[in-house]
Amino acid sequence: MKKLIAYFIILVFWTSNVFSQVQYDVKKVLETKDFTQFKKLSLNLTDRKKNICSHWKSIRDLTYNYKEGIFFFEKSVPIKDKPGNSSVYTYRVRIITTNTEIVFYELTEKKNKKVKGKWEPYFEIIDTFKDEVDYANFKKEFKTIFLTEINEEELFTTDFVYGSNCGIAGMNPSGRININKLIDKKDKSGIIEWLKSTITEKQIYAIDALYQLKNCGIVLTEDELKMVEFVSNKDGSIETCSGCSFYGRGIKEVTEQFEF
Repeated sequence: MKKLIAYFIILVFWTSNVFSQVQYDVKKVLETKDFTQFKKLSLNLTDRKKNICSHWKSIRDLTYNYKEGIFFFEKSVPIKDKPGNSSVYTYRVRIITTNTEIVFYELTEKKNKKVKGKWEPYFEIIDTFKDEVDYANFKKEFKTIFLTEINEEELFTTDFVYGSNCGIAGMNPSGRININKLIDKKDKSGIIEWLKSTITEKQIYAIDALYQLKNCGIVLTEDELKMVEFVSNKDGSIETCSGCSFYGRGIKEVTEQFEF
């Protein structure tokens, strides 16, 4: 029994040490608040020999000087007593940053919990940081551009897709269905609210809709045109769909068809 317990302790320690190293490396770089260093790490983190995979889910402008990003990395650890099987540990980093300084970050690990008899994933916080002064400047800059307070609950949204006739059944995503309702009513005010969203995909739907209204003779104000111009020229990508294809496309690539 003692040998079994000792073996179990060694196994847990070994496994923990193997996968916690990459987590530690990412955490240490995040703690510097240096986005240049973090970006460099993110580009070199994938290592097939060490069974580490990583990718940016998104990194895109929110305002002139601030952007949001979602970065994932995974470590695959072989299970000693089960040859050919591995445990996969998934981590997520959400950040708000300038080109050089990280203003906010949240490092989490993917876990599972039982809810009403079913296992559901969630992310457990390992470390988090917010520079209150810079974050306030970010919110102020958003308000200057969009003339409204930022909806922080919309930050880091990943389930909003821009497109039409998606999937095998050729169904419109919910965003397209809802924006079409505003277009049908020629509800410019409602569409402008979408333009002021924190979700870039939602903003692109708004530009699409405003372009259609413009062609129907509805005129945009100078402030509205400035918002359209800013969103149209954002750096980064959005989630799109068409038919059975779901993929990321550059924001400028999508918006170049809408001339105001």
